[in-house]
This record gives sequence, C-alpha cells and structure tokens, in this order.
Amino acid sequence: MTTKIALACDDVGFERKEEIQQYLISRKDAEIIYDPVKTPEDGKNTFARLADEMCELIQRDVCRLGVYICGTGIGFTCQANKHWGIRAVMVSNPYTAQRARLSNNAQIIGMGARVLGLPYMEQVLDAWYDEPFDFATAREDSKFNLLEAKASDYRNLAKPDYVAWNMGFEPDEA
Repeated sequence: MTTKIALACDDVGFERKEEIQQYLISRKDAEIIYDPVKTPEDGKNTFARLADEMCELIQRDVCRLGVYICGTGIGFTCQANKHWGIRAVMVSNPYTAQRARLSNNAQIIGMGARVLGLPYMEQVLDAWYDEPFDFATAREDSKFNLLEAKASDYRNLAKPDYVAWNMGFEPDEA
C-alpha cells in the first residue's frame, strides 16, 4: 500500500531532500504529496512556515507522515511540536528513529544533512518508516503515554477545528 508523506527542507538540506525523495519513491513506494522546496533558494528562512504547513496536512489527514531535512533537524522539530496532536522527533540514529515510532507514534522526523551521510540517513529513515505503531501490539506504557500526551495537548494547545482524525492517539475505528 502506498504511503502518503510530506517532505520538506531548508536550503542546507535541499540536496539531501532530493536524494531522500527518490529513495522514498523508488524503495518505499511512497507518494510525496507535499514538497514545496524546489530549489535551495526556496528553502531559505522557511522552516517555521514549512513546519506549520506540514503539521496542518497531517492534522487534516491529507497524509500521516512527514520528513524534514535541514542542517540538524532541531529547529523544525521545535516548531512542529507546537501543533496540537503532532509528535515530531529529531533523529540521528536508527534506534532512536525506531523507538520514536514504536513508543511514541511520531508522525514527523527531522534529520540533519550536516549530521548524517546519505546511506546512514536512509538507515535512520528505514527504522522509522518500516516500524508503524500498532495499538494491538504496543506496550501498555506506550499507549498510556499517548493518552497522557493527548491530555497535555488539550490542556496546553488549542485543537484546530479542521483536525480530521484522531492524530494517532488511539486506534483508527474499523
């Protein structure tokens, strides 16, 4: 089944984003539904806007996953986590990427082009992309932590009216 995914970068991550885009399409059968940065110039000073746009696409259930590539992945991740229901993680190794998805159902990963070479970045991406969160087999503490995260979002963030799905806090209804 084809997975819809949002992909963005800044000027520093542009070349690596182009390589990862081809990897996602050819090796993961992904459908890139958001890729606004077509030149390095398009990515200059845009991480906050791109994070906001990517998060809204996920909230609206246009796609459920996103990848951002910049110098380190830190700034974008900070911005993305300001959005209701979003769990974004900056990852720099396969184990952390895998746990981000399996333990926290992270929808977005940020990776650094200045930190990771392409072959290793592909391994990190695989660890996150290939291990979907499964409520049926997830550890109880992971499910509890998602409920706590949802409660925290309700306490601290305004839920937009356009949120079109449960944001991965609970299983999809059959």
